[in-house]
Amino acid sequence: NDIRCYVTRRKLSAGTRSDIGRDCRDAFLGLAKTCAKLGIEVWDYLGSRLKVTGSVVVQPLDVYVRGRFRPA
Repeated sequence: NDIRCYVTRRKLSAGTRSDIGRDCRDAFLGLAKTCAKLGIEVWDYLGSRLKVTGSVVVQPLDVYVRGRFRPA
């Protein structure tokens, strides 16, 4: 289920040291779950957003969510 990855990560890492760390962890786990549901590699998405040279071009996530589009 959707909450299991958060609980597992928290138990393995013994939590975070700060509120900012918790917010970052939650944001990246949420991004990873969203990308997985849309069939997008999270590293491809991050590379595209950060404009890494040679990275795969991936549209913003709202394009996929609104259009219910699943990339090949």
